[in-house]
Amino acid sequence: MKIYTEVVWSWDDEKGELVRESSNSYDYDGPVTLFSEASERNSSNPAATTGANYRDGSADSFVYPAGVVATGPTDYPHYIRFIARRSYTSTQSSRGEKNGEVVLYMPPDALKTSYTQGIGDVEMGGFIALAGADMAGAGSALAAGNFEGALSAVSALSGKIEGAEKVNVLADATKAAASGALQAVAQSQGGQAIAKATGQVLNPHKAVVYQGPGGFRTFSYTFVMMPHSTAEAKQIFEIVKFFKRRMHPGTGGGAGINSLSSVTLTYPDEFEIKYYVNRTEVDGSDSTKPLFKIHNCFMDSFTVDYTTSGLVSFMDDEQPLTTTMTLSFKETQLLTKSDIDAGY
Repeated sequence: MKIYTEVVWSWDDEKGELVRESSNSYDYDGPVTLFSEASERNSSNPAATTGANYRDGSADSFVYPAGVVATGPTDYPHYIRFIARRSYTSTQSSRGEKNGEVVLYMPPDALKTSYTQGIGDVEMGGFIALAGADMAGAGSALAAGNFEGALSAVSALSGKIEGAEKVNVLADATKAAASGALQAVAQSQGGQAIAKATGQVLNPHKAVVYQGPGGFRTFSYTFVMMPHSTAEAKQIFEIVKFFKRRMHPGTGGGAGINSLSSVTLTYPDEFEIKYYVNRTEVDGSDSTKPLFKIHNCFMDSFTVDYTTSGLVSFMDDEQPLTTTMTLSFKETQLLTKSDIDAGY
């Protein structure tokens, strides 16, 4: 398909009609979305922002560079699709609706991710005995989903405290309290002097404990874009605006004289991020492929730099010669073993 960026017409008196004098165009093989008035609606009315009528930008589709999604031979067979989707809104049925997309070449920093878990250590002191076999039964029951068994194990421990072994359990508790007091003494200057003189320190009875997932995965991408035509410069401008607009909140209900006086703000869009290698989507279906999938993300940081190698450079139409864009995303879902098995 041929896209015209400029067409110059003049009136021919002899023919009595407009005659085309010149034109500028380029070939485009990317996705096409039909225009609709709903897709261009942008009302300041809070109902239009949070309600079912909100469709602003749903028809947006931008690509850089132009050949990144070409079906024939291309220098960009690997690329990323950033699909904006509506997040939490007042209309349940509208959540997840597409709100435009951008397709960009795959930069080197896209091929990395990290996984973290919270592993901590605790000082159990004299209570080390209470955390042994007495609670092992409760832990096993909970792991198996047997809540009644877990309660029975805890009751049995309670019975010990009330029953014949009360003396032993109280002794352990006394040791724990004494251990805490001794620990405070040991950390004092006097205690450290005693430790040096005796060559011994208190045993803290440390244990490693799992504290849950370490946090949500984050992803960062840097794109350097240099237009080769007026049309490509326009695409770059729209791409920057696309990300800036969708990472910000909208005006919610109870708007006053301006957006800053509204009672609430709406959630920004989420982003569905899809990798394509040799034009094939990385969907996790092939366990032998190393790349990973990504759950929906919020964009938490956006940086744009219009300098060229530290210099200020513009084209004749005042568009910057270079646009460097850095995007940072945070995943909205914690991972478990089932996610890893699914290719995340």
